[in-house]
Amino acid sequence: MNKSALYLLMFTMVVSFSSCVDYGYDYSYRVSNQTNSEIKIEVKTVEIDSIYSVSSNETKILFVTDHGLEGPKGPYFADVASDLETFVVIKNDTLISTKNYLDNASWNYNDGVYSTTVEENEFE
Repeated sequence: MNKSALYLLMFTMVVSFSSCVDYGYDYSYRVSNQTNSEIKIEVKTVEIDSIYSVSSNETKILFVTDHGLEGPKGPYFADVASDLETFVVIKNDTLISTKNYLDNASWNYNDGVYSTTVEENEFE
């Protein structure tokens, strides 16, 4: 094998291995409604602007997103403010939750799933 072919083979192997270090993961936002009535959730992100309905005692995945290419040991926690521009919970068409859903403390994170529970006492 001549030197040119050897260099080409080595270059191809390096490019192949280096392309394997970036990964893409899905991140879900899941809401559990523990109130006594249906709630509506206004969500705005870079990708979506929508209103979701979640029935009483229902758990629903509102949307799935990604955080771009990441390292191989993900998924990784990221500040919810990097995904959420607006997240407003409304009950009975007039009561707005007092909980700040743009704060990380309002969410539990586990393996790519951001989850939260809407409770009755948020609307007092």
